[in-house]
Amino acid sequence: MADIFPFDDPQDTAVFTCCHVTDGGRQILYVSHDDDGYWQFLCGGQHCEEDARLVSLRYIYKLDNTVGAMAVLGRGQSAERSAVGEKWVVL
Repeated sequence: MADIFPFDDPQDTAVFTCCHVTDGGRQILYVSHDDDGYWQFLCGGQHCEEDARLVSLRYIYKLDNTVGAMAVLGRGQSAERSAVGEKWVVL
């Protein structure tokens, strides 16, 4: 059975992440669905502007399909977890 893409947004939607996730292999521990509709998938650490990366929602989902559980986040909501496999806590 094919994997079903859980997000309502198109797979090619641009989302923000950090170099720690894309280049450093860190886990996605923080997800934000901003008021303006943008998504952020971050490592949970401190960031500066140079750390930002713009990738597709499909790229993030392929990198870590456990973030699919966050497809239910409404605009203005965010969630975090301590590690992949741990429970997401909506903030």
